[in-house]
Amino acid sequence: MALKRFTLLAMVGAVASVFFATAPASAAADRNGVCDAGEFCLYFNSDQEGSLSDFDTSISDYGDDQPSCYEFKSAGNGQGKCVKNNAAAVWNRTGGPVTVYFNSGYSGPKQTIASGVKANLNSDLKNENAAHKFNDNGGGGGGGGGTYAAPPNNPNPSATARAPHATARTQFVDDQIARLTGEKDCWVGDYRSNEPSTSNHNTGNALDCTISNGIGTYPNAAQKEQGWKLARWLQKYAAKLDVRYVIWQGKIWSVARSSEGWRNYTAGSGVTGGHYDHVHVSMQNPYGD
Repeated sequence: MALKRFTLLAMVGAVASVFFATAPASAAADRNGVCDAGEFCLYFNSDQEGSLSDFDTSISDYGDDQPSCYEFKSAGNGQGKCVKNNAAAVWNRTGGPVTVYFNSGYSGPKQTIASGVKANLNSDLKNENAAHKFNDNGGGGGGGGGTYAAPPNNPNPSATARAPHATARTQFVDDQIARLTGEKDCWVGDYRSNEPSTSNHNTGNALDCTISNGIGTYPNAAQKEQGWKLARWLQKYAAKLDVRYVIWQGKIWSVARSSEGWRNYTAGSGVTGGHYDHVHVSMQNPYGD
């Protein structure tokens, strides 16, 4: 009986020793803003600078908004911002390759990071990232037109018109949107008496592109991604198109504050006021209201 008690105690001790020996590895599962062994980490700034976000598993969609999005956790530039479309660099501390994708669902342009490697995201993915997949050598997606082709430079000078007419600069952007992205439901809109005469729409310097099934209705998941694809294209080629700012899904990005990424848009609310049913793009113009 004494031998059996000793054997039982020895077995319990062995199990306990295994449990406590493996417990430290669970630290990699904590999203604590520390890039632990076994984790894949994204950084707000290039060269592994700024706030970081650490992961121990694949993520098919980082999410667009707080409080549901995956955010940058550690202290530093970008802390608290959503990871989606805001990462500039990575560090792969897992035991296999990890691929970062432009689109949610592991599709579009991609970049594979080998185990142990620190890297800056390439020009297709820097600040335009939506997902990553563990143990993926780049075969988990691709194609699907993650981004649209580059437009030519806008040759038209800054000018004003009167809504519903577009300036030549705005018409050029409208034409490129239709030609390169396939989005054809974009318009300046009628003159808006509730806005200053110098507003972007009233001076023919803004477009609204309907993305949902109709103004006043929220987009479905596919339409939401479609709108982000257009919005990110306008952001990426803002210098070539002479874009001033873009609004979509309650977020605004502007050339003047580009270092801040996509910020919360607070000037409007609801489906249309928050720009959940259409992408708004304003041109550089004499007023810029």
